[in-house]
Order: sequence, then structure tokens, then C-alpha cells
Amino acid sequence: MRHYFKEKVEKIASIFPAISVTFIIFICSLVIALNKERLAEVTGVVLAVGVIMNIFGMLGGYWVAAVFRMDKRQRRTLSIEGGMQNAGLGTVLALEHFGDKAAIFVFVCIITGSVMAAVWQRHPVEAE
Repeated sequence: MRHYFKEKVEKIASIFPAISVTFIIFICSLVIALNKERLAEVTGVVLAVGVIMNIFGMLGGYWVAAVFRMDKRQRRTLSIEGGMQNAGLGTVLALEHFGDKAAIFVFVCIITGSVMAAVWQRHPVEAE
């Protein structure tokens, strides 16, 4: 869209991050609200497995970007995007195949992705 409608897109591009964050919060809140009774049943092992699985997903995104010789900023972006996208896909697959308890994965994905984004924001990439 930006390629074909550059001027029009540039005028509204600044609102997209806020829209994205709003929808991520909405999705996370909805899943947690629908499964609030189940959250008390989540064990430390289940939580740890979710965190480890999402970290490996984020590392995989970073590694794939490195294989394709993307710069550091693009590697970070792909890593975080992969971790956040895991939330939606992972939740759908988990609910379909493992039941309500697996919905904790959306929470894990959002938290780990947000933490990594905050860490990298404090350590900006120098121009390459």
C-alpha cells in the first residue's frame, strides 16, 4: 500500500502503532477474560514451557533474518513480530487441540514480545 499510495499512507501511518497495540491488548484481554477460571489452574511447568516455546520462536525469527542477511534492526523486528504472531496462531491451535488451559500461551507471547521490545528499545541499534 505504501508503494502505491505513499502520500496518502504517510498521512495516517502514525496511527497504526496505536491501533496495533489496542488490538493486541484487546485479544489478550479477551482470551484471559474467557479463561479466568483456568488461569488459577496453570502450573509453573506449563508457564515455563510456554515461555521457552515462545523464546525459541523469537530466536528462530532472529536466526532466519540473519540467514537472509538482514540488518540488526530487521532481525529484531522479525524476532518480535514472530513472537507476537505466535500469540494468535498458537492460541487458535492450542484451543483446538489442547483445550482452554492452553490459552495462557497468548498471555505468554504478548509478555515476552513486549519485554524484548522494551529491552531492545533501551539498546538502540547503531546505524549500519
